[in-house]
Amino acid sequence: MKGTNVWHGSGNIASDVSYGRTGKGEAAANFKLVVEQSHKQLTFVRVNVYGGNVEVCRMRDLRKGDYVIVHGELMNRSGHQSYGDTLTEIRCLEIVIIGQSGNRSRKERD
Repeated sequence: MKGTNVWHGSGNIASDVSYGRTGKGEAAANFKLVVEQSHKQLTFVRVNVYGGNVEVCRMRDLRKGDYVIVHGELMNRSGHQSYGDTLTEIRCLEIVIIGQSGNRSRKERD
């Protein structure tokens, strides 16, 4: 039986947003998102953004503290080679920027 690989989450960006390119030259960005679970425990997830969504992040000047909704899918990547760990991350398919943190001056926002 096949499962469905869908992830929806919202929270505040908990790290600086890093921009770059994939090995194939595609625009990429990543950040950590802090998500509060129902029992008040915080979970940090790494979000990877590709293609046109990267331009959205740049245009809106996405920063640590901003509140976003992410729709995506789980992806695995090799972690610490010595331990054989697998890192589970989110591949962002859609990002909605709900609120931006107050760490911008008025001039930066205009």
